[in-house]
Amino acid sequence: MSIKYLQILSTILLIAFGYPIQAQNSYYFSGYKSTFDTSIPTPEQFLGYPVGSHYTRYDQIVAYLKELDRVSDKVSLITIGKTYEERPQVIAFFTSAANQKNLEQIRKEHLQLADPKSSAPNYGKLPVIVHLGYTVHGNESSSSEAAMLTAYYLTASTDAETSRWLNEAVVSLDPAENPDGRDRATQWFNQHKSFPPVADPLDREHNELWPGGRFNHYLNDLNRDWLPLAHVESRNRMKFHHDWLPNVMIDFHEMGTNSTYYFEPSKPYSTENDLIPRATYEVLNVKLAKYFAKALDNLGTFYWTKEQFDNLSPIYGSTYPDFTGGVGVTFEVGSSRGLAQEGTNGVVTFPFTIRNHVSTGLAAVKGAVEEKEVYLKHQRDFFASALTDAQKFPTKGYVFGSATDENLTNRFLETLLQHQIQVYELPQRVTLDAKNFSPGKAYVVPTSQPHYRLVHSIFEEVTAFHDSVFYDVTGWSLVHGYGLPYAKLKDANLIKGTPITTVKPLAGNVINGQSNYAYVLNWADYHASKALGALQQAGVQTKVALKPFRVDGTSRTGSGPQSLGPSREEINRDFGYGSIVIPVANQTLSADSLYKLVSSVSRQAGVTFTGVSTGFSASGIDLGSNNIRSLKKPEAAILVGQGINPSEVGEVWFLLSEHLKLPLTKIEISNAGRANWNRYNTVVLVGGQYASLDKGVVGKLKSWIEDGGTLITTKNASEWAVKQGLVKENLIIPANMAKADTGKAAVTNRPTDRVDFVNISSKEGPRAVAGSIYTADLDITNPIGFGFTDRKIFVFRNGTTFLKPSSSPYGTVVKYAANPHVSGFVSKENLKKIGNSAAVVVSPEGAGRVVLFADDPNFRSYWHGTSKLFLNALLFGQHLSVPASQLTNEEN
Repeated sequence: MSIKYLQILSTILLIAFGYPIQAQNSYYFSGYKSTFDTSIPTPEQFLGYPVGSHYTRYDQIVAYLKELDRVSDKVSLITIGKTYEERPQVIAFFTSAANQKNLEQIRKEHLQLADPKSSAPNYGKLPVIVHLGYTVHGNESSSSEAAMLTAYYLTASTDAETSRWLNEAVVSLDPAENPDGRDRATQWFNQHKSFPPVADPLDREHNELWPGGRFNHYLNDLNRDWLPLAHVESRNRMKFHHDWLPNVMIDFHEMGTNSTYYFEPSKPYSTENDLIPRATYEVLNVKLAKYFAKALDNLGTFYWTKEQFDNLSPIYGSTYPDFTGGVGVTFEVGSSRGLAQEGTNGVVTFPFTIRNHVSTGLAAVKGAVEEKEVYLKHQRDFFASALTDAQKFPTKGYVFGSATDENLTNRFLETLLQHQIQVYELPQRVTLDAKNFSPGKAYVVPTSQPHYRLVHSIFEEVTAFHDSVFYDVTGWSLVHGYGLPYAKLKDANLIKGTPITTVKPLAGNVINGQSNYAYVLNWADYHASKALGALQQAGVQTKVALKPFRVDGTSRTGSGPQSLGPSREEINRDFGYGSIVIPVANQTLSADSLYKLVSSVSRQAGVTFTGVSTGFSASGIDLGSNNIRSLKKPEAAILVGQGINPSEVGEVWFLLSEHLKLPLTKIEISNAGRANWNRYNTVVLVGGQYASLDKGVVGKLKSWIEDGGTLITTKNASEWAVKQGLVKENLIIPANMAKADTGKAAVTNRPTDRVDFVNISSKEGPRAVAGSIYTADLDITNPIGFGFTDRKIFVFRNGTTFLKPSSSPYGTVVKYAANPHVSGFVSKENLKKIGNSAAVVVSPEGAGRVVLFADDPNFRSYWHGTSKLFLNALLFGQHLSVPASQLTNEEN
């Protein structure tokens, strides 16, 4: 480290650690000249250490906000929910004492801006709503420290400018949008910090071990969950968001140490959404940017704009507000990832990063107040223009819903309602696009509604883009992710029934009541797997039907006085591929106890069992057929650790824990050599690097598969399995590579085209698959396809693993269509590789099998259409026996 670096480091750390409170205020609030009410405790006085000298635990941050609420009538604190690890999610409100007394009335008046039918308010009297959201990525920790200082400033400042802010604005503050991840990171940084700080980038303090603090408990990136709402933190936050609909919403982040500071505006057009009024980007963003620039200019902090970071999709916390009439802004500061770290711009310190976020956060409040009428009027105009845009759009509505998968339909319906989207009952049976939709099991979403832009984002495909280089996904339509039947309505005279305001949970029941023979469960409902998991956890012997059958349709629903007389349960007469059979005989439970358990599981999962009194089917196989086979409870393990994608691990963990309630053993990759593989019947390898597994481990894994194990691999773990010889399948290798079955690069003499240095991004960007959506054909008779009634399936891709169709005619379970592109960006080169390639391959190996997924079937925990394929592989893998290829090596 140079002498200059040491001087910078010692000066800044002295400010943080050695100066009195007045000096700290002068440092952190530089550019905001204010005096402070001494009755309001500073964060340092409350915590017992200077901000920036230590990473503050989340409970201490919440405690400080509670203290501000206690001592000041300008602060109020609410709890909006809890995380998976039982940490409270809180929001603090900062506004004048008079506004605090009238907060609910202000909220209601503000929401009228979203109602085009209401009259225009007096913009001068209506406060602007500003929301500051910190630390959605848990290890981007400077922002939560900045949150405490910002909260102190808004509470304790006595100058006239701050009083004006609080009179004319309601500022809401979320101190940590990801409390579980924040505390994971806090523990790491505090555990490894040194005295004095070690700025060497290779020091352990600056290099978190897997999985790091970025993610929530289930290792999900909450900054990509604003539209899917897969996780509890997001659902809690969404309710708050629609309760207030902020005009200005700031999303605080950190980026690499060698970067400076980023704020919007974003890159014009190329990373912006065409649904959003240009005024959002060209007026609202630009107006605020001037305040941010001035604040950072005053600090001497370098910054940049308009180069990176997408504003395309409402999946982000900084973009979703653009779809609800506000303006969202991303702040990214070059991170110290510890107390101090060397970078190309000098030593970056924790206090320095905190100060930058404090300054821009206050600048956001200042800008929102000074431009208040612009932002309030924009929100009203936004919702009015939504109706105008909807009238111009050729699709007038959407019908969605599955008669055979009511639980997944309900889950999608609930997500729509969480986004405050208007949904109506389907009043009559309709057939659209050769799909049948029934009242009570299908719903109507008109495009003509204030949240038209969200409706469009959830249902429509996007294939036209201004650029070919993207930060994240380019296809995000939820309806494709759920895999539910849906159709677009072009008729302006849309038929719609009663408005839906709440989702009625499915009661679940046992048709025909108690049986002394068997119970059967149709596998078409997404929650059938939840029911099977509960039965297996209780030790119940279960079987799966490899072929369809039909039982007598005359039945009684339930048992007891409420079920007098016969009824026809048509939908439960036919039991398709994968239906579950629970024999009454040979169980450890008595017939009475088994019935009580099945009844309880039916209610908990919201599914319907049918009690049968005979094994003789009306048609199809009988219940004693060899095509009805016993199931073993999955004993599953997944490799985790350095080099393995944390989010993809988290998706599997979340699916098994929250949906199946099934234990999943997470084995550190460094312990793979010690693992007793015979303890498990299923092992999962998600995307990542597995080069650290030596030949001995690979050999043990291969023997375990051949002895009857099921290995499930996704994305480049599937490539690894092919290259290690765990399967006799092949990859599709780009044209400039060697033969597909080697995976080794070939030496070619083809001259290389010259490309100017400035064009590197535009040339290399399209080589990636930018998170897009495709159609594929599914073998619904294969155990992996059980429960599906339509062979067409939507697959999400964000990787470049290309599988050749299996050499066995039975091994390719899912194959991409010849022209599969549905939504999102894909280059012509990649589209050629995807078309007619395999999405899922089953390869028999001895008594076992390997299930290769080219993609991530559990993408971000909301791509339910393909997560069902993964569940089937897990639950029915033991019956995935397909004949090996009969082709010769030459034909292969």
